[in-house]
Amino acid sequence: MSRPILGIDFGTTNTTAAYFDPDGRLRLVRVTDKSHVMPSVVWYHAADKALVGHGARTQIIDDPRHTVFEAKRFLGRRFQSEFVIKNRERFAFDLVEGDDGYCAVLTYDRVTSLVETAHLVVQQMLTLANHQAGEPFHECVITMPAHATFRQREAMRRAAEKAGLAVRAIVNEPTAAALYYANLRNPQQTVLIFDLGGGTFDATLMSVENRVVKVLATGGDSFLGGANFDALIAERLVADFQERHGINLRENRLVMQRLLFAAESAKIALSSVEERHIRIPCVAQKDGRFVDLEHTLTREAMDELCFQLVERTAAACDDVLTRAGMKAEEIDELVLVGGQTRMPAIRSRFTQFKRYSSEKDVHPELGVAIGAAILGRNLARGVSGLADVVPMPISVMVPGGGTHEVISANAQVPCTKSVTLEGLPPWQAPVPIAIFESLDTTSIEREIFGTVHVPVEWRVGAGGSPSLQLELGQDFTLKARLLAPDGRVAPATIVEMRAGGR
Repeated sequence: MSRPILGIDFGTTNTTAAYFDPDGRLRLVRVTDKSHVMPSVVWYHAADKALVGHGARTQIIDDPRHTVFEAKRFLGRRFQSEFVIKNRERFAFDLVEGDDGYCAVLTYDRVTSLVETAHLVVQQMLTLANHQAGEPFHECVITMPAHATFRQREAMRRAAEKAGLAVRAIVNEPTAAALYYANLRNPQQTVLIFDLGGGTFDATLMSVENRVVKVLATGGDSFLGGANFDALIAERLVADFQERHGINLRENRLVMQRLLFAAESAKIALSSVEERHIRIPCVAQKDGRFVDLEHTLTREAMDELCFQLVERTAAACDDVLTRAGMKAEEIDELVLVGGQTRMPAIRSRFTQFKRYSSEKDVHPELGVAIGAAILGRNLARGVSGLADVVPMPISVMVPGGGTHEVISANAQVPCTKSVTLEGLPPWQAPVPIAIFESLDTTSIEREIFGTVHVPVEWRVGAGGSPSLQLELGQDFTLKARLLAPDGRVAPATIVEMRAGGR
């Protein structure tokens, strides 16, 4: 039998991993004696030394300036992007711009890329897996949110490769969850995967037959996750404290970090109890003495606070069903994955579905990693067992010639599509063709993948306009070729825009 392939679910909040041993038995990677879940947290206790996991998480309160968490939200994003500008001040650690224009962190006067930070998390999980398996892993399957951009996927690939792992596939998280579901039940059903993790939300409609998963439509919200619920609760704590004491805590990033930590703990507790008393000592000074923050939060109050967030998930599910031409009552099961789906308000919101999975059916935190391990096992056997789709359209933009969609959303991968490059400007120099992904071709905040330059000789004397062919692989790698009317074909290099570009 070929070497096992490690399935890794690198999450915004936690990371998990699984694999099949040489005897074909599923193994979950143990992080501690009682847990298979490792916090995706890195604590830099020196410029070149770091601690990862549970020990690092405790430092969010003790040393917040050097403790990096939720890095996945910023991994592969340009520092000057709208999302980063809006959210970078929420954290006590210093998010800065790296030499390549992407997000990095500043610790002890050293700029460290988030690829390096992600690599440390993957490396720690790999070390644990190697120890448990008794032999080193050389290949892995990595999961990513369905709406992750190409740059985010590539950043995650580099992090795994830096740890010494060859990436056999990058699979969408809800697709991995569906592979897990199909392996459990072997059904012939249509399921909607509801994946609400720490940083993103994906809703993916799939058909499952004979343990083969085919994606029908995908949607979601790449800026919605458990962290948004924590932020709303923290804001309620801040508002209540300001009303009682006349002190605004919002400008103190260290205190706000403590509040977010307390908000997350209260949220988790309120999944099983009706109210939770929150006490955070010494958050401010007033009249020469320290003041504690105290607040009793009920589940009912939390549900009211988070009502709009829950409705955003429902709207995304409705959109996916509409694009697939189906109704909720036609879906056999709503499969819930991601730690945030433990929230009772979320489970009670979707009674329109015939059935939804319990934690005994599909484990919220471990299901995606198990699905990645299943795909790894399948790939080792020479099969995949899935048919995935493109989450966002891929388009090109010609200088002065408008925008053309090449690969549409929900096109099945792998796929190859072409577009004729008509109306190219008559420059005596290569013409840049921008390739980008966006749900809205008019959006200013397009995610630019890179540019292809069309040489002069491909535009003059070729008997017509050249075409650009884009090939999207099963692992969401993108390749480009130039096609001439006379039959010539040449590979085209996709050049990434550097810092300062858009």
